[in-house]
Amino acid sequence: MQQKNMTSTTTQHQRICSPSPAWALAILFTAILTAAPVRADRLQVCTFSFHGPEEVAAFEARLPPGDFEIIDLSPPSPLGQLSTSASATPLVADDRGWLQGLCRSDLRCDVLVISAEFAGRFFGRLGRSLSLQEMEEASCQRRCDGLFHAPREVFLLGCNTLATKDTDLRTPGGYLQVLLDHGFDQASAERVVAMRYGPLGPTFRESLRRIFMDVPRIYGFNTVAPIGLYTGPMLERYFTKVGDYRRHLEQVRRDSPRNQALAKAFADTSLVEITGLERSEAAAADRDLICSLYDERQTVLRRLQIVNEIMDRDDLLAFIPSVQVFFDRHPTDKISGDGHRLFDEIRGNKTARERILELVYQLDASALQLELGRFAEQMGWMSPAKLRALAIDAARKLLRRPLTSEVVDVMCEITKHQPIGNEFRSADLPDALFRDAEGIRLVSCLVPPGNDVSTRLAGALDSDIGELRVWAAHALTRRLPLPDAALMKVISHLRDPDREMTERLRWIFLAQRPLGEGVQRALASQAPDLAAQAKLPLGKPEEKKSDPWSYGWN
Repeated sequence: MQQKNMTSTTTQHQRICSPSPAWALAILFTAILTAAPVRADRLQVCTFSFHGPEEVAAFEARLPPGDFEIIDLSPPSPLGQLSTSASATPLVADDRGWLQGLCRSDLRCDVLVISAEFAGRFFGRLGRSLSLQEMEEASCQRRCDGLFHAPREVFLLGCNTLATKDTDLRTPGGYLQVLLDHGFDQASAERVVAMRYGPLGPTFRESLRRIFMDVPRIYGFNTVAPIGLYTGPMLERYFTKVGDYRRHLEQVRRDSPRNQALAKAFADTSLVEITGLERSEAAAADRDLICSLYDERQTVLRRLQIVNEIMDRDDLLAFIPSVQVFFDRHPTDKISGDGHRLFDEIRGNKTARERILELVYQLDASALQLELGRFAEQMGWMSPAKLRALAIDAARKLLRRPLTSEVVDVMCEITKHQPIGNEFRSADLPDALFRDAEGIRLVSCLVPPGNDVSTRLAGALDSDIGELRVWAAHALTRRLPLPDAALMKVISHLRDPDREMTERLRWIFLAQRPLGEGVQRALASQAPDLAAQAKLPLGKPEEKKSDPWSYGWN
């Protein structure tokens, strides 16, 4: 990944130094007179920008518009931000999804540039991301050939884009910390590290060779990459060295010598140059298998036959992520007829079963461990009871660790797929959990039963920490009905200055029925309007409930 929190001063500099309107007209007139004629057969440079403008700007600045058209394929930002490439021609995806919508017959990229951070998916501060799985599935479709297989050069400008599973300057633990520092939650970071260094899934390099099959030159990094602030000038030096870039591209072949000009421009970096997968290579058959798994035009039976073939391979672990996608889309309990008989054969593969289960129990307590365990359960290789026991054991290990947001992320991911709260009691939960907002978040995800837990959560409303009180209010809304002791504590906080918190607390009395007499009297004393609402029968049109989820909590 590239470093985050990097900002460009380009836009600010242009605003400060903008010429007067008269000078601007003179410059524009001169540019029109001196501009090179635009050729009808301009080469297309397709750009994906997820992070900052520096790298794409180098292509825009150094490639003559008479020979090249810059096409901005960046995903629409959920934040409503403008594209970082102001001069590029926007190409909007249709409603099939922005990546799928880009694939059409009139798009043929001669150069493709992805400027992003990378950790198994391309992402950045603009708020969108693109996974290798999404790219691989799209690249299997014939209508996407112009995007993935037509380019002569592909620039993957992010850390580890062409990494193998070999160790590098960073240990797996060091890489994990880098991901956490870049905003990944613990569960996602652990998954990336396992895919980067472990046996599960293909290498990043192998995946991208498949995605960009037939491309003569793919450039990326096998470990840390420089940030765009430095990469931009390196690219400009490259274009200066090459000179006529159009002629350079037209001469590129698979058997062309290594790009020495680019290597010199990126000296002392981890830049790697490779070629896309070629049809004559043995690995091309593996790509066909994966593409077939994604192809909904093929029957489920045919794709089960492919899974059966994969399960007999020595490198089956490299294919498991793709097989998981197939079974997520075609649950095993929905398979019938000949397909069911073939699935029974797959399930009876003892070697595959042993290898998957061995990996499940080798993994540390993590979301990835439960994800792989869930796959084993889908395949009939692990009973639901054992999967549940695995989740419970992982949760107990997490409770013994120091409380951090990373530990809570993993707990929440585990309990999302395995509701295990009823295996825990108040005595299992350290007091420290109820004095920390992250601890309250953990309890909210775990959802252990018992009035004692609810009362301890209500006690957290006394905290001077606003975030802790809001989390406690949120957790209480998930535990109805509450005992009277907890309700009395809630009533004492209905006048809290934090409106978000009090709205959640008020909702409790509108949702919980019946209320004891003592609670009703206390409520009438503190909030008579709410007490009046709380006495209304459910379903009355005049009753207006506050929705505790209206603030975006989940």
